[in-house]
Parts: sequence; structure tokens; C-alpha cells
Amino acid sequence: MPSMSSDVPAASKKSVLPGVALGFSIASLCLICLWPVGLVLSIVAMVKTGKPGQQGRGLAIAALIISVASIFFSGIMAAIAIPNFIKFQARSKQAECKVNLKYLYTSAMTRLAEDQPLGSLTELGFVPEPGNRYAYVLSLPDSFVPVSARFTALDPSEIQAALDNAGVEPGVEGECPECTLTAACVGNVDNDDTLDVWSISTAERTDAEGKAIAPGEAYLHVNDVKE
Repeated sequence: MPSMSSDVPAASKKSVLPGVALGFSIASLCLICLWPVGLVLSIVAMVKTGKPGQQGRGLAIAALIISVASIFFSGIMAAIAIPNFIKFQARSKQAECKVNLKYLYTSAMTRLAEDQPLGSLTELGFVPEPGNRYAYVLSLPDSFVPVSARFTALDPSEIQAALDNAGVEPGVEGECPECTLTAACVGNVDNDDTLDVWSISTAERTDAEGKAIAPGEAYLHVNDVKE
């Protein structure tokens, strides 16, 4: 009876680790937070399948490639998402100005209907909510509300310069109730050197291109989000 040879190679061992690593690597393409797990498991799987008698080398290589690709993918996604998020956040801050200018317009129209003067923001009953990011102007320096102490202060000269640059002249013209009110707000929404400038009026106006601006429309003259 022939004897069994001692040179017969041992059967290759199977491991679930390469498959698990590949699963986490693929999942990391959708859930970016999983890429470190996929990368670590891929490296461990590469080391383990590099030993004699181990199967799953192909899966380990695939997992490693996908893990590295997910790192670049997450970087591209961050490069796209972060600027868009900053712009969205800035636009949400601009809503404060638009809402308050609409209030000033409504208050002015109500007082004009009642034949009452429009001499100041106080007479219009305008008091912004605490933490206002914008300064509100009817006339400088007599009738304006400064930026809240929570944010970087805007000097009246800075506000006036921004209004002049935008071609905005807030104030009350004529004798009420036939008068016209124009109010403005100026603020810094993204902490750069450009100031956001909006205005609203009880009269129809035209912009720099000759397009009509309807009464009661909060118009954006200088967009701090873009500039």
C-alpha cells in the first residue's frame, strides 16, 4: 500500500475579512464617515491575504482601491458642498434685512393712510429683534439703528460710503401724506470688506439698468454674498 506523500500542499484557507473590507469600502462611497474603517480593514486584509495559504487577495486589493478612491471622492464633495453651504448660510442672514424693510414699508404706508408724519424710525415703530446683523437707515446720523453689539460695529461713515457707492439715498422727500420714504439696511454677512446694501421705497424706482423697482420691493443693490 503506497504511503501518503508529506509534500502535498495544504488547502488554502478562506477568510471573510476581504469581503467585509470590500463591503465597508463600497459603503464609504455613500457614507463618507465609513472610509477610515474601510481603509483600515483593507490594509489588514492585504496583510493577511499576503501570507501563504490565504485566499481573497483579489477582494482585498479591490477594497483598498475603492477605499483610496473614496478619500478623493469625499474631498471633491467637500470642495463642492462647503462653499455652497457658506452661500446658503449667508443668504439666510439676508432674510433679516428683507423682513425688516418690509415692516418699515408697511408701517410707512399705514401712517401715510392715517395722515401721520414719517420723520424717523422711532415714529415708524421700528425696533429690530435683538442680535440684528444689519444697520437700518432712514437718515444719518439722526435716524438709524446700528448693528448689534454681537457683531463687528459699522461706523456711520462706513455705512454712508456703502450707500453712496450703491447709489442709495434713504430719507423722506416731500410733504406727507404726499411724501416718499426710502429706507435702507447695510450689513456684513460674510466678514469680508464688502457690505450688503438693500433698500425699499414707497415709490416706484428704477435700478442702474433702467428696470422698474416696484413700491414695497426690497431691492438688493450690493450683494455681499457674491462680491
